Amino acid sequence: MKTKEQVVFDISNEKFKYLQRYSNSKSRRVDIIDLNKRLNHIKKTNFYNNTKIISCALLCLGLFSLISLKF
Repeated sequence: MKTKEQVVFDISNEKFKYLQRYSNSKSRRVDIIDLNKRLNHIKKTNFYNNTKIISCALLCLGLFSLISLKF
C-alpha cells in the first residue's frame, strides 16, 4: 500500500519570494501623479468611446428616418 507524499511549502524558497513581505518596506502608498495620469487617460478613452457610440447611433437613426421618409 502506497502512502501519500506530503508537499512542503517553504516560504524561503525562491519560487515563493513574491509572497514574502519585507518589514523595511514603506506602507502601501499610491503615487498621486501616476494615479492622475491613469485616471485622465481613462476619462479621455471613455469620452472618445462614448462619442463614437453616440455618433454611430445618430447615423443609424438618421438613415432609418431617411429610409422611412422615402417609403
